[in-house]
Amino acid sequence: MTGLILLAYGQIGDELLNAAIHIMKHSVEKIEVIRVYDNSDTADELPALLQQTIEQMGTVGQCLILVDLHGCTHFNIARRFVEHSRVALVSGLNLPMLLRVLNHREENLVTLSHYAEEGGVIGISTISDDLNKDTGDNTSS
Repeated sequence: MTGLILLAYGQIGDELLNAAIHIMKHSVEKIEVIRVYDNSDTADELPALLQQTIEQMGTVGQCLILVDLHGCTHFNIARRFVEHSRVALVSGLNLPMLLRVLNHREENLVTLSHYAEEGGVIGISTISDDLNKDTGDNTSS
């Protein structure tokens, strides 16, 4: 089973994990949430915290880091820990991504990373009355 690290601003990771547990109706193991706050200590303290958390996941052999925002400080720090077949990083953390990962944790790291990305993207859709009018599909008449 792949270890998971949710790396996100404030309580986002905690709340997504709580929602996923509620939906799945069972607890999950080998998952850690790292909360990041907008302060000057992040760049100094986060590398050691990530290293320690990844080492704790070492017993499972591989670790997937799911981060909320691509390009932010904590994303850039987490990138340093990516290691082929051992640690992967996927950005854009959302609930569909997390659910997809939790349901496929027995997959290898590369496959699981693809499931994460796919789950995150598939979970995004636009429903708009304006779209229905553009396609001629106006079921409200």
